[in-house]
Parts: sequence; structure tokens; C-alpha cells
Amino acid sequence: MFEHLISVYTLSNYPLLLSSLVTFAFGYWEYIYSFRLVLAENKAPYPLWMHTFYFAHDSTWCIRLFLAASQNDFNWFLTGTSLALLLWNGFEVFNLWKAVTVEREEIWGPYMRGKVVPVDAAIWDIVKQILGFYCVVNLFILFAGGDCLFEWFLFTNILIAWGPGELWRKRQDRKGCSVGLAIIIVLATVNTFAPWSMWVLAMPEIFDTTWYYVSGVAFTGIAVQNLSVVLSLPAKKWEKGEKKPIW
Repeated sequence: MFEHLISVYTLSNYPLLLSSLVTFAFGYWEYIYSFRLVLAENKAPYPLWMHTFYFAHDSTWCIRLFLAASQNDFNWFLTGTSLALLLWNGFEVFNLWKAVTVEREEIWGPYMRGKVVPVDAAIWDIVKQILGFYCVVNLFILFAGGDCLFEWFLFTNILIAWGPGELWRKRQDRKGCSVGLAIIIVLATVNTFAPWSMWVLAMPEIFDTTWYYVSGVAFTGIAVQNLSVVLSLPAKKWEKGEKKPIW
């Protein structure tokens, strides 16, 4: 598995390396916003199911890539991507911990009929979601083949362009949201579906297709719409002498 990615990811393939670096940077930037917001405002910009999905996805591919690297003389691309996913898992664990400790009432309160949400109930719900997403991710790997890494990476970027919108619409102000984050998501989505994306450069036979670019227009439009949702919400209040809120 991964023979093609090993062959194209060489240290002399500068366009692909640069495109991949930009893509990974966008991914980290989007998650850095998440834990900045939950630390500063006690609300995350992403719904719980996105954190549980990303945890299942990233831990699955972290392990699979590490095992593949061990069988390919610890190829630098497989090993480095595995470590990058391990770091993302750390971000996801932090956000899930914050969901239980500071967002518990907002996330699970509406389903408790006015009762206080027990910590163990919140943790059990997270565990169930993660187990379900492990099944989803690994079933699709079984169906599509063990080296469908880039196909899954594309879906993770689609989800971040689409997923937060409904949560943002439910909020009464920009607390837990961010205009800056929404702009970053728009730019990251454009980068994902551009002709210079790491997907097209690495695997043009799969991604350099009409449906890929049509999907890019659609999901960029959704990301722009989500940006308009944040802009329509009342701005965060700030008084002189206070720490400026996250824009």
C-alpha cells in the first residue's frame, strides 16, 4: 500500500511539498482557533460530532500510516504524516475534554429536560460517537482499499467547510465563533479544490476531474455562506482595558 504516494513524495518535488505544507498549515490553523475560542470564551466553533469524527479518523490513519512506515523503512512521508495526525489527535482530546468540562450544559442540556448533565453521561455519549465513527471510517477503508488516504483527507476538509454552519446559526452572538476562522475555512476550502492542491498534484488521475472542481465550487459557496452567518451575528462586546476578543 501507499506505493504511489511514496513515489511522488520526494524531497525534490517542490510544488507538491509546498502545496502539502500549505494544506497542513490550514488544518492546524483551523484547530488552533478551536482551542483558542474554547479557552477564551468557553465555547468551541465546531459541533461535538466533528471532534469525535476527527478523533476516530485521525487515530485510525495515524496507526495505519505508522504500521505502513514500519514496513517501508520508515519512509519520511508516511512517518511524518502519522506524527502530524498524532498531534491533531492531541488537539481533539483537548477539545473533547473541554466539551465535558465547560460546554457540557450547552451540548447535552437540551436533551436532559432541565436536569443537570452528569459527567459520566457526557463521556459515555462521546465514547459511543467515537466507536460509531471508527466503524464508519474503517468500513469505508475496507470498501475503498487500504490506501485511500487522500480520499479520506478530502472528506475531512469537506466536513470543516460544511459542518460548523448549523451550530453557528443557532447561536445568538459571535461567542464561540470567529470571523477570522470563517475566513480561514473559506481560504482552506479554495486551496483544497484548486488545480494546485496536493490532491491534484499527487493523484491527478483521481482528483483532476470535473466533479472534483464542481464540488469545490459548491463547498466553497457553503463556506462563504457560513462566513455570512458569523458576520450577521452581533459582534463580541469589548471595553477598554479588557483583553480583546478573538475576531
